[in-house]
Amino acid sequence: MPEARFVAFLAEMLSMAKNFRKKVASVSSLPSGDHSAVSIAQTFLNAELPEPSLEHLKRLSDDTGLYQHARFILPDRQEGYCTDDNARAVIVMTKYYAHYPQPEALRFFDTYLSFILHSQKKDGSIWNFMSFNRTWRKSEPPADAFGRVLWAFGTVISKPPLPSYLPVAQESFDRAIWHLQRCAKGARAVAYSMLGISEYLSRFPDADDIKRQLEFAADQLMAQYKQNSSPDWQWFEQKITYDNGVIPQALFVAATTLNNNKYLEVAQKVCEFLLANTFNGKHFSFVGCHGWFERGHTKASFDQQPIEAASMVLMLKAAYDATGDSKFLKLQRKAFDWFLGENDLHIPLYDFKTKGCSDALTPDGVNVNQGAESILSFLLALLTMLESQKCKA
Repeated sequence: MPEARFVAFLAEMLSMAKNFRKKVASVSSLPSGDHSAVSIAQTFLNAELPEPSLEHLKRLSDDTGLYQHARFILPDRQEGYCTDDNARAVIVMTKYYAHYPQPEALRFFDTYLSFILHSQKKDGSIWNFMSFNRTWRKSEPPADAFGRVLWAFGTVISKPPLPSYLPVAQESFDRAIWHLQRCAKGARAVAYSMLGISEYLSRFPDADDIKRQLEFAADQLMAQYKQNSSPDWQWFEQKITYDNGVIPQALFVAATTLNNNKYLEVAQKVCEFLLANTFNGKHFSFVGCHGWFERGHTKASFDQQPIEAASMVLMLKAAYDATGDSKFLKLQRKAFDWFLGENDLHIPLYDFKTKGCSDALTPDGVNVNQGAESILSFLLALLTMLESQKCKA
């Protein structure tokens, strides 16, 4: 970036860092007996957060939906759209509208919801990749998109921006849910589905058939954990890869929704294992995508992706909600501050000028491209922080 812009940016970040350190110092100086959950929540969660902005989403969107990728801040039309990102955008906009009920936010919400409704086939299953000419790429599997769509529909059902959206989302959710056992195979797809089902049950707690689907999905994760875990490897697979926090998050949420201690016990073990391998006592250092973290091998350091920070923020909120342990609130703020420069290179990924987020932290700095997944990860993390702030104030 130009020198003047870089200097101004560093000054802004330094000011934020000083404010944060003052708050940390004020807590650490108190006797341990004075650290009530409420006082810690207020201290850490009231530290200054950036104002959520839709500017970069607007840049990456058209009347069809949200583009997947960008070259710097410019939409890469050649790569087209995907249901994964538009489903995540529905979740983000539902949360955003709950805080900021603006007409522009509702227009974005409509565009992204329309996209995922269009992605659903008549039998309830999902298309994922769409070319710029608005044709579905039929040779490409939906991967995690099915679970993310269930999560999106469930979020709308739980907190619709307007009441009339409820039956629209519920009808599509009900058509999709019966594909869970066939479509949600991987641990992350199962976890996304569980989050959507739990949101559905927050609106309809007596829906026993949907509750059984949540139990099925949670038991599937438990079976994967039993098959792959050992005392020194508390994980669901033989390799830790991407969006890792969402799996224990889903078990925390299921434990709370179903009042099931066996889910909570595993969620806590996995949460602590993930923290032990990503938090170095000062800042988070997430699993890099160039090699991941295979059992018995060294964790890859780069490239670290924004989805990991967002996933950690959401997992830690779920952990606090399930346990009431205030340490998760401290770590939640640390995970969010990865975006702002508390990371291995001490470089911010969030761009206060463009209101976008860099795609990765690399050995040489940040990836200058600011695609959809990155800004959605930042916004989802930020809005989750605001939810924590609102709930615990």
